[in-house]
Amino acid sequence: MGIARVKWDPLNPENPFACIDVIVMNSEAYIEQQGDLGFEFRSPVKMKAMLDTGASFTVISKTWARNCKLFQTLPDTERKVLGTTIKCGEHAGSISFPGTDLQGYDPVRIVSAVFVREPFSCLIGTDILRHWKLTFDGKSKTVTIED
Repeated sequence: MGIARVKWDPLNPENPFACIDVIVMNSEAYIEQQGDLGFEFRSPVKMKAMLDTGASFTVISKTWARNCKLFQTLPDTERKVLGTTIKCGEHAGSISFPGTDLQGYDPVRIVSAVFVREPFSCLIGTDILRHWKLTFDGKSKTVTIED
C-alpha cells in the first residue's frame, strides 16, 4: 500500500489547493512502439497537480500536452472543464507520483485543456482519486493519500 502526505492550507494564498507532484507522459507501450520506428520523446517533466474531487477526469495543460507530444486519441471536442465549456483533447498517457510510493497508472485517459493563470499544470480527477483513500486533517493542514 502506497501513502503520501501533502500540505494544504486553504487560507494561505501561496498554497490554496491540495497539490501533489506528478509526471505525465506517453504510455510505456506507445513509447516502445514509436521508439522502434525511430521517434524520440522528450524527458519526462515533473509538475504540480491539484487534487480535484469535483473533476470526473484528469486534465493537463494543452500547452504541456503539445510540447511533450502526448499521443492524442480523439480530436478536440467541447467539454465542461475548469468551470467552463472549452475544446479539449483526449490523450492516452501515463501518470506517476514521484517522491511517493503511490501506484502509477499506465495507460490512463487524460484530457488536455487551456489553463489560464492557474498555479498548477494538471488536476487529478475522480478517475484516479476513486482508487485512493483521502483524509484531510484540518488541524495539521495535511491531506493523506493511501492507495
